[in-house]
Amino acid sequence: MRKFVGWGLIAIVTSVSLYYYSIQNTPTYLSEGEILSKKYCSSCHEYAAPQLLPEHIWVEKVLPEMGLRLGIGDKNTLLSRMSLKLFDQLNNIGIYPNKNLLSESEWLSIVHYYRSNAMKDSLSNSYNDSSTDGGRLFEQMQIHSDHGAEPSTTLVRFIPKRKEIWLGNRSKEIKKYSLEGIQKRIIHTPSPVVDAIDQTNPIYLGIGNMLPNEDRNGRMFHVNDKGTFGMLLLDSLHRPVQMVRSDIDKDGVDDLIILEFGYETGQVRLVNGKTGTTSIISHQPGARNIHLRDIDKDGLMDIYILFAQAREQVKLFHNLGNNTFQEEVLLRFPSVYGSSYLEMADMNNDGLEDLVLSFGDNADYSITKKSFHGIAIYINNGKGQYKKEYFYPTYGATKTIAKDFDNDGDLDLATIAFFSEAERGGSFIYFENKGGMNFLRKDHRIPQAKWLVMESDDMDNDGDQDIILGNFQMGSNTTSTDFSKKTQALVLRNNTK
Repeated sequence: MRKFVGWGLIAIVTSVSLYYYSIQNTPTYLSEGEILSKKYCSSCHEYAAPQLLPEHIWVEKVLPEMGLRLGIGDKNTLLSRMSLKLFDQLNNIGIYPNKNLLSESEWLSIVHYYRSNAMKDSLSNSYNDSSTDGGRLFEQMQIHSDHGAEPSTTLVRFIPKRKEIWLGNRSKEIKKYSLEGIQKRIIHTPSPVVDAIDQTNPIYLGIGNMLPNEDRNGRMFHVNDKGTFGMLLLDSLHRPVQMVRSDIDKDGVDDLIILEFGYETGQVRLVNGKTGTTSIISHQPGARNIHLRDIDKDGLMDIYILFAQAREQVKLFHNLGNNTFQEEVLLRFPSVYGSSYLEMADMNNDGLEDLVLSFGDNADYSITKKSFHGIAIYINNGKGQYKKEYFYPTYGATKTIAKDFDNDGDLDLATIAFFSEAERGGSFIYFENKGGMNFLRKDHRIPQAKWLVMESDDMDNDGDQDIILGNFQMGSNTTSTDFSKKTQALVLRNNTK
C-alpha cells in the first residue's frame, strides 16, 4: 500500500466502488481466484491475504485501486483525487496501464476470492491497553506553538553540544530553543526540514512536497544561524526522509547516504564525500530509515534499511567495497502492514542486535483497525535470520526507540502512535523491560496528541536519556484537545539521575 512517511492516498471514488459491489455473486472457483491473486497481486508488492482486512475495505477501497493498476476500470476517475500533473506522471511510468493485464473473468475470480475469504467484521476495541503508574520518571516541558499556528512539526532534535533543541515544521522553519524551552532564533528554509546533521555549518534535509508526489524538489542545504541561505549541496531529491554520514568506502572522507522515500518511484542515494559524485544503492521506493553496522567485521559499513512502500521489507546491503552492495532481504511483510520504523538493539542481552519493528501507517487504501498494528521484536539467531518473539498490538504505531531509560541495565521501549485512537489514548506508550522478553506498560500521563516524530538523547548531559515528541496536526479536528492544538513539541526530561 502507498504511504507518506506517514500518509498517503485516499480511496477511489464511490462510483468505481459500486461497480465491484455489483459483481459479488459472480460464479467462479476460489482456487482459481487464489492462484490469480498471488500471480497478479504479488507483481508489485508483497502478497496480502484476504483475511487481513474486512470485506468492505477490500470491496470499497483496495480492489478498485488494484483493478486500475491491472487495467480494469476507468482510470480517468483518478482525476477526482489527484492533479493532472500527477496523473500524467503515474501513467508515464506505467502505474495505470492502458490495456487490461488480465481478462474480465480472471479479475472477477480474484474479486470473488477476496470477498469470500475476507474478515467479515471490523476489529473491536478488544486489545489490552491497561498500564501501571509510571511514577515520575519524566518531567514534562511543553513547547508552545506560535499564537494561532497549527502545530506541524516535522523534525525534533536535541543538540547537546550547542545546548539547544531544534524543531522543524511544515511552514519551512527551523526553530531553535534553549534547553529550558526559550526560543533563540527562527531560520527560514526552502523546504520543510525532516533531518539535520549538526556541524560547524549544519546540513539540513528538505523533503520538498510532503504529500505523495512524483516531483523531485527535495534539497540538502546549508543555512546559517542568521537565516542566510548558504550552499545548495544537492537538489532534485525525491521526497527524502533521512540522511546519514559515514565513510562508506574507507577513503578517509565521510560520505552521505540519502533515503529518497519517493512515491511510486524512489531510491537510496550514495554521495561520495571526496568527489561529490552520486551512485544509486537501490531504486526501490519507500526507504524509511537506516542503520549502519559492520556486520561481517571487514572494516566496511553494511546498511540496514526498512522499505515501507509496496514491497514492505527489511533489507541488508552488504558492502563489497568500491561502492558496490549485495542485497539480502531479511524480513518481508504484506503490503497492508503499514511498516513505519526499524530500530536495532540487543533486546535479550545475548550480544546480538535484534530488530524492533513498528507497524501502524494507516493512511493508505485500507484505513481500518488492524490486528497486526503494533510493536514486534524479531530476535537474531546469529545466522542472519530473525524470528518474531514478541508482539504488542497498538493501533497506528509510528516509531519505537529502544534505550535504557530507567538506567537498570536493560532496554526499555518508547513508542509513538500517530494514528492512535484519540478516545483511547495511546499516542505515547512506554514499556519497562522486566527481563525474559516481558515488558510492563507504564503510564507516564503523556497528553494525547498527533505525535509524528520522536527522538531521544541525553539532552542535558546528566547521564540519562531524555525524549522529545513532535506534534503534527492534520487540519482541523474536532477531537483535538486544547493541548494538542497549542503544542508543537513536548520534552520528557528524564529524572533518573
